[in-house]
Amino acid sequence: MTEPKQIRKLADVEIKTPVTVARMKLDDAEIAHLADLGMRLGSVVRVLQVSRDEPLLVAVGDGRIAVNYAVAQKIYVY
Repeated sequence: MTEPKQIRKLADVEIKTPVTVARMKLDDAEIAHLADLGMRLGSVVRVLQVSRDEPLLVAVGDGRIAVNYAVAQKIYVY
């Protein structure tokens, strides 16, 4: 039996673990900006580098983007 997937904040994900974006508690402009960079609901992403209160380096598809730590606290993944 597999464990149910646990929803957690992007900022709390283990390095290099593939996760799926489930929810973004951000304003429409921030969501649109992230979508332009490839991060959308349902996207599979991996955190490559994280340091508290510093931007996260996130792999999205074949690209890499920096996500503000405060923003990463509002992106929920499983």
